Amino acid sequence: MSIYSCFSDVIGISRKADSCVTTSYADDSLSGLYLDELQGLGLRIVDSAKGNYTLLEKMENARENAINAFKVDAIKEILKTKEPSRLKFFGDIGGKSFTTKMSAETFHGIRMYSDIIGGTFTLRGITLILDVTEAVTLNIWSGQDEEDGAVLLYTYNLTSLANRPKYNAITPLELPLDGNYYFVYTTTGQPYNNKLTCNCGGVKWCFNIDSPCYKRSRDKWTEWAMCAGVYGDDIAIRDDWPTSREGRGLVLHGDFGCDTMGVLCSEHSDWDGNEIDSAIAWAILYKAGSFLSTYIMDSEEVNRYTLLGVDGLGANIAFYEERYKIMIEFIAENIEEGRNECLKCREPHGYSRQAQML
Repeated sequence: MSIYSCFSDVIGISRKADSCVTTSYADDSLSGLYLDELQGLGLRIVDSAKGNYTLLEKMENARENAINAFKVDAIKEILKTKEPSRLKFFGDIGGKSFTTKMSAETFHGIRMYSDIIGGTFTLRGITLILDVTEAVTLNIWSGQDEEDGAVLLYTYNLTSLANRPKYNAITPLELPLDGNYYFVYTTTGQPYNNKLTCNCGGVKWCFNIDSPCYKRSRDKWTEWAMCAGVYGDDIAIRDDWPTSREGRGLVLHGDFGCDTMGVLCSEHSDWDGNEIDSAIAWAILYKAGSFLSTYIMDSEEVNRYTLLGVDGLGANIAFYEERYKIMIEFIAENIEEGRNECLKCREPHGYSRQAQML
């Protein structure tokens, strides 16, 4: 779900259509707030401005522009006291060096586990390290489902090159970090024992879903997820397969990141019950009112509303902007840290040396 679609129904255009205004209509508002109910912005006032856009287009444009402005302004204010929790990662999970072959099993692959709220892994390529040259099918499975058993999510057709790493580029695939993923393949040959981590710098490889061990290390991806080599004969019981530091001839190329904007809007937002979500809805409403008032003032249509100029609409804009600023500051000061795990409190001495924009 895009961040705009997440916000799209937070405020409505109008509660009900006006028979005296053309192209007006009633739509939904998750917060119970409507743009035409702001002081000085009734449908007939907006419609009188005419110009190159219809009434509906002007109001929808104001709402969309308000959402876009709010996202930037709110995050800018939040980042005065918060900073990214983890370094953004680009690179490989698993090394390409090897020494010996692994045992011959039906399935080989990597199990990835992460429950970082707001985190994502984007898979961009896959390297195979096998002792045969052949076409290989790699399947991405979800965690074991108690009712449905094996759940196949995605399938990729790859190739291997005997005794050498073979890279396969794919169309980027974004996976939310909400549990287990299994990257599993079968081969007529045997995989090599490439390592997932260097086990250096005082940080050892670990995999424990009962007590996740996300750690900063030289491998860098270990801050975001736990990964283990896995193998077995029955895909339906993959959660019971043994785990190890060897990548089973597989290297995952991609990046980890976090949806910082997710602190503002998600499937859990409660626009009329939660005080922060409600403040977000009011902020978008006030900003939309400011945009819409500007559209009316800029209209070439001469009527009693545009003739009021600064004394009328200008005063409205100043009021909307003042209230918008108050909402932004309230949100930044009081937003709950538990909304996602992308941000943490900024270090007292300033911006963390290792943090970067997500």
